[in-house]
Amino acid sequence: MNYNRVEDVIQTYFDAGFESSAEKMASVFNDAAHIYGNGDDETLRDSSKEAFVKMVEAGSKNETRPAFPRYDEIISIDYTGEDTAVARVKIRIGNTMFTDILSFIRLGGKWTIISKLYSGVPAE
Repeated sequence: MNYNRVEDVIQTYFDAGFESSAEKMASVFNDAAHIYGNGDDETLRDSSKEAFVKMVEAGSKNETRPAFPRYDEIISIDYTGEDTAVARVKIRIGNTMFTDILSFIRLGGKWTIISKLYSGVPAE
């Protein structure tokens, strides 16, 4: 098994976040993926891949946003089977530092993110 493939997906995810690239972001998520986090009103936010990619696309069109330094880090990758893995990563988007738990599945030889759980705090 080539474990580097999950790291390659994570690197594309990092690049997509920094570049606000909807195309790259769409390429790393499974079509059935869900993105979970806290909503503004302390309720569960559950977004589809399509909704998440649209949000990334909207960010790319925001010409007034200031430039922030890039930060991304793979904290851990755990292979839970030959075709599944879980990674904990950090990524800076704008002025927010996110810690993401990414769940991966390999289908037809291709690794994709099947779920993302995120938590963000203001970047220092």
